[in-house]
Order: sequence, then structure tokens, then C-alpha cells
Amino acid sequence: MNYQLGGAVVIAGLLLAGCGENTTSVNSENTTISENQTTAAPVDNRLKEPAKDEKCAFCNMKVYQKNNKLGAFTAQAIDDKGKNLFFDDAGCMLNYEREHNVTLEKFVRDYDSKEWIHLEDAAVVAGDIKTPMNYGFAYFAQKADAQKFIDKHEGSKLVAVEDIDDKAHEKMKMKMNMQSEQMDDSTESHGH
Repeated sequence: MNYQLGGAVVIAGLLLAGCGENTTSVNSENTTISENQTTAAPVDNRLKEPAKDEKCAFCNMKVYQKNNKLGAFTAQAIDDKGKNLFFDDAGCMLNYEREHNVTLEKFVRDYDSKEWIHLEDAAVVAGDIKTPMNYGFAYFAQKADAQKFIDKHEGSKLVAVEDIDDKAHEKMKMKMNMQSEQMDDSTESHGH
């Protein structure tokens, strides 16, 4: 009886394996993914989706959900205590790290599939891209998909993660300078 059951399982497995195309690829986590597979295994089981009323952990602006057009730019981080933090744009995530002097595990959404990918593994495209905080970066799990996007969007180009951080740091410095000037103006008006 056990041999019959085992044989049936093997036959069922072979029949299922024969369905669809046999083309496969291996992603950065060494997980085999069939080309006709519509969703890949999650990059990290600790990742979550933002709540409907989620606010950016850095700037307190709305964080967009996966089904929203701007949801392609939502970023997520996991801190050293295992807490999930959400950001409306990846630049805010990098500024949060800077402001709080912490190191986060950083994730962004693939622009096309909206699936989470490690920021360090993403092909980053800069261009005239409308994002929640106007950082102008889109992220792709595959460099070929990034290139297709670049081909369709004049002026777009592949950049490094450091370019996001540079732009985020510059925006943070500008904001701090504006706040400092406002405080100076307030102090001067109270002094007269």
C-alpha cells in the first residue's frame, strides 16, 4: 500500500511538473522561479503591507498601498528590534536612518510587480518620475526591466543607491536650513 501511495505521489508530481513551460531562472536569493510564475516567493517573511492610514515614519505624509499608482514608491524597513517602518519614498527611509543614527534593513517595491525587493539588490532608475516626495527614483528587481523603463522614458538612467542617499541628504539639509531661517526670523521679530 505504501508503495502504491508513493508511486501515485511521484506520478502526480511528474504530471504537475510537466504543466506549463520548463524555463526557470534563479533570483538573488537563489530561489528558482519559473518564467510563467506570476508571483515570486516573498523576499523576507517579516515584510508587511502598510495600513490604509499609514504615515511615513520620517515625514508623516501618507504612505500609499500597493494598489495605488504611487504605491510603487513605498519603502519599508525593519529596525534592529524587528519593527516594520513604512516610508512614502525611499529617500525618507535613508533620512530616517541618518536622523536616528540607525542601520535598517531596507526594502523598496519593484516598479512593475509592486513586490518587495532589497534596496541593495534593486536596479535604481533616476529620471523625471513623479514620486510622493519628488525624489524621482524607480526600482526594479531585474536590470532588463529597468532598461525597458529607461528606453520608454527619455532622460532616465541607471544610478546607484548612493545617488538616492545624496539627494535625500541634500533635501534634509535644505529643510533644516529653512527651519533655521524661520527660527531666526521668529527670534528677530520677537526681539523688536
